[in-house]
Amino acid sequence: MSDYELSRFPATMVSQNRIKTKKGRLNMDVPTASFPTAFSTFSSAAEGFAMTLSDVLHRKFAYSYLTYLQEVAQGAEQVRPNAVSGRPACRLICNELERLFRCHFFKPDEVPVGSSS
Repeated sequence: MSDYELSRFPATMVSQNRIKTKKGRLNMDVPTASFPTAFSTFSSAAEGFAMTLSDVLHRKFAYSYLTYLQEVAQGAEQVRPNAVSGRPACRLICNELERLFRCHFFKPDEVPVGSSS
């Protein structure tokens, strides 16, 4: 990851070649070298999940929540999307997308590529 790409993140997020943050239930702890891959695989997995939703409103909500999570991962402060008319399925969609987020962006034991420790 280049210095320019790292400069997009708030200084509090980047330390010791890792990107770390916590926003509510969304924890990020990933080596900076692994961030582009984690972002890409998360986006693909989350989009694949959204495509499986048959209800159009649920799918639209999933994409808006996916966009929110992508912006959180990139260090942008965004407002969390509201559920569609209080539908319980929206809470389940949020839970699944947040689970995917944590699976891809929370890797505290992973050592950056090229590191000897």
